Amino acid sequence: MLLLVSRLAAAEIPSESVPADSLGSRRYLLETVRVIADKPGEAAGAVHLMNPGGRASAPLNLYEGLQGQTGVTNTSGTRDESNLRLRGFRKNELKVLIDGRPLNSGYFGNVDLHQLAAEDIREIQIVKGPNSAVFGSGTMGGVVNIVTADPDNSSWLNLEALAKRNNSNRFSLSSARRIRDFSYRVSLAREHSEGLVLPRSFIPTPFENGFVRNHSRKTQYDLHTRLGWQANAFRQLGFSAGLTWVPEKLIPSSIYSLDIRRYLNLMKHWATLEYEEVLSEYFKLSSHLYYDGGQDTYQQFLDAAQQQLSVDSDMRYRTLGFNPRLQWALGKHTLDLGLRAESLHSTRKDTGNYPDWTPHWLNIYNAFGIWKYRPSELISLSAGLGLSGHQSDLKRALDLYPEPSAGISFHWAPQSVSSLAWARNSSFPTMRQLFSAESGNPELRPQHAYKLELDHRQGHKLGGILLSHRLAVFYNDVRDLIDRLGEQYQNIHQMRSWGAEYQLLFNPFPWWESELGYSCLFWNAGGSYQLTETPRNQVSLHQQWSLPWDLELLYSCAYNDIRISQDASDVYHTLDAYWLHDLAVSREFKRFSLRLGLENILDTYYETEYGFPGPGINFFLKLGVKI
Repeated sequence: MLLLVSRLAAAEIPSESVPADSLGSRRYLLETVRVIADKPGEAAGAVHLMNPGGRASAPLNLYEGLQGQTGVTNTSGTRDESNLRLRGFRKNELKVLIDGRPLNSGYFGNVDLHQLAAEDIREIQIVKGPNSAVFGSGTMGGVVNIVTADPDNSSWLNLEALAKRNNSNRFSLSSARRIRDFSYRVSLAREHSEGLVLPRSFIPTPFENGFVRNHSRKTQYDLHTRLGWQANAFRQLGFSAGLTWVPEKLIPSSIYSLDIRRYLNLMKHWATLEYEEVLSEYFKLSSHLYYDGGQDTYQQFLDAAQQQLSVDSDMRYRTLGFNPRLQWALGKHTLDLGLRAESLHSTRKDTGNYPDWTPHWLNIYNAFGIWKYRPSELISLSAGLGLSGHQSDLKRALDLYPEPSAGISFHWAPQSVSSLAWARNSSFPTMRQLFSAESGNPELRPQHAYKLELDHRQGHKLGGILLSHRLAVFYNDVRDLIDRLGEQYQNIHQMRSWGAEYQLLFNPFPWWESELGYSCLFWNAGGSYQLTETPRNQVSLHQQWSLPWDLELLYSCAYNDIRISQDASDVYHTLDAYWLHDLAVSREFKRFSLRLGLENILDTYYETEYGFPGPGINFFLKLGVKI
């Protein structure tokens, strides 16, 4: 039995129905995590080669687990939050989901991947192109869907310990079992870091000591649970809940400024009720009812002794959501009908413009239908239409925005498919853009993009070597981009971007698996707008060798081209290109596992964003035992 939470994004969308979306069926070995950049329907049934995920070979969290992939950038921002971008689209234009239901992006419109654990995950699906529309509204920039693992009854307890430099560590304890018609999973974890170690070539500044990143200590606690019940052969229910709590998190500042800042009592909590039922031979119903909330206290000081408090801000936010979906299948036709309704609430209080608690609410609605037709073995067609709208306490009128999509695939052979897909995807304003007392604008329209993608994948054998190629060429016409004009957010920018992604998977020998990836991205925007934190060229190479004595050797390297980055004064800078190299060796015993490795072997100095250096050389040791 697979609970609905692990099937919504994959099982409900047939692999024949939606054109190929992004580059390759990629599987990166992250202990328990696979990262699959693919269309949602194909991810469950395709054959995936195992490749090391470089720095993600032993990730403390999902921020580290999503590094080193072409077409994806993941940096740390001004509040030490993760800034994930897909093909240049910004973090608040993406949708991050767990098992098909979206995570609360909070007041600022961002899901911080530092707070998401890497345990108990089966795969991560990344959808970059037009087919992100199948996940509903708010997916203009793409989708990252985290699919959790199912109990395998291999043990009663699973203990894992990960250690890195400077007392960075993570300890987790989990148990997962299936008992007749019931299943459960519960996991506890503690993550701690004294701050990342900087490269030797980093030049100390008056605000940074040049060894360990200043003001970056944190301790995080995670609790995740899941219960499942298969009532009969046609009906199953599930319940999942989780809590992440950080008592205190120190926030590092740019090396060009001195800001003493911290979070207190940073907390995220969520719960989901899942239901799936086969109504008849032709109909299947599934649904999510979910709650997602969080809170934090943000403080900023004018002195290193933290005696002069200049900003003291409290934030509380929550989301209530409902997501039913009905699938009808008859012969060569399939029709998916879905609805997603979310009600977002936030309230804040601080020493500036919010002396009293100030609440706001935002409702987002999306209804969509996707029709798929396979008239022959050669061709498959799809067409969809979504209607999205939003209303708030400051603007009650509900304006609807269409989100059409269409695609065609040619199946030349079992391992040869060409696809063409087009869609209009949208992204709604964040609560900060709508309600901020300093610059909010409740009249903002959703951002939207017309996205076109041509994709071809080809697999064949060259002698005894297995080869798999994939090439995706894409074009995005983005309109109504939101940015500040003067002191207020406005829909002011348009941008066109285009590029290509290529992937080659090959097995020179049965004991050697290899992957080469390349992506290039070009853009043209009017006015002063720049596409930031996005390299024009990216290269990745992942190797895995099976050695004697059951050893696995993993090597990964990644290249990121020059990037444009924006500082706190809205001035643009160009950051240097860099290479990263990682190496790891692992061995599996009967009930024990061992992984040892080095990250950033050459101790390269690089900046993730302007004034925010990345970590230098690091070692890790990961131990696991099943009882």
